[in-house]
This record gives sequence, C-alpha cells and structure tokens, in this order.
Amino acid sequence: MTLNELQEKLIDEVEGISKDMCLTDSRGQPARLKGYPQSIPVISLFRDWKEADGQEDMNFGAQRDGEDLFPYFVVRIDGAEYQVDDKDGQGNRARVFLVFAVADESPEMKGYYTLTALMERVIQRFQENQALGPFWCSRKMNVVYQEDDTFPQFFSGIEMLWYLPEMEQEGFW
Repeated sequence: MTLNELQEKLIDEVEGISKDMCLTDSRGQPARLKGYPQSIPVISLFRDWKEADGQEDMNFGAQRDGEDLFPYFVVRIDGAEYQVDDKDGQGNRARVFLVFAVADESPEMKGYYTLTALMERVIQRFQENQALGPFWCSRKMNVVYQEDDTFPQFFSGIEMLWYLPEMEQEGFW
C-alpha cells in the first residue's frame, strides 16, 4: 500500500463525511467540500482569456484566484517512517495533516462554527473506527486553528499518525 493510496482513501472518506453539510463557496453559493492530495492545485493566471467573439482579452479582472477553490481540504503527508522499532511495534507510519478551508461572509463568524463542525465529524469518525481499508490511525490527534484573522476565509487542521501495512520482502536466493 502506498502513501498515495492513503491520501486517496482519506480524500474519499472526508468528502463523504461532509456531503450533507451546508457549505458555501467564496461567492456564498452552495458547494461541496473538495479534497486535494499534498497541496491545492496550481491556479492558472487567466481563467477565460478569450472573449465570446474569439478575440483575446488581456483583462486581468477575469483572472482566477484561490477563492474559486473554497471549500476545500488538503491531505498532506509530512513524512513517513518504515520499519520503526519502537515500544508500539507498529512498523511503518506516516504523519498526515488534514488542512481545511471554508468561506463564509456572515458577520456572525459562522465560518468558524462550520469549520469546527467539519473537523469534529472527521475526528469522531476516526475516534470511533481507526481503520480505513488497510490503513489505521492513532486515536491521538492534534487540532490547530489559524492565528491571523482572515475573515471571510477560515482555516484549520488536524494532525494524525497513520500506520501503514507491512511491505512484502522478496526472498533471497
């Protein structure tokens, strides 16, 4: 099992966990949470560089920015260790960060509550059942919130330790 498979499984699981939540994009329209492995996608400078009549439009007002991504999360592998010899005897493990981003323009700061509810769903899922296919996680998790005020965008993360299945060793001749 590879780290890429762990990322894919986590993305599918978190998207499923959040599918019935009321989330919005940066324009306040209903949107579903979208997951990305390792980082958010590279944003093209120009979203639409041709006008309807086919003429080139070099208007930077039509440029695309990161706001088009909201709401989103990233499954980032911070590092992995193989054949770890420790008291747990768990073998292979990876440190994973789930980084969440939501947007909400409500003056009541509801984006913070939405973000917390989203993370609590994910934490509850893996506190109740640590398995995800051939992978399993530690019940110990760390949660962090942004320090700066980035209203109307809200960011947070969950740090997790995931155990990886053993890799088969080839026989010697």
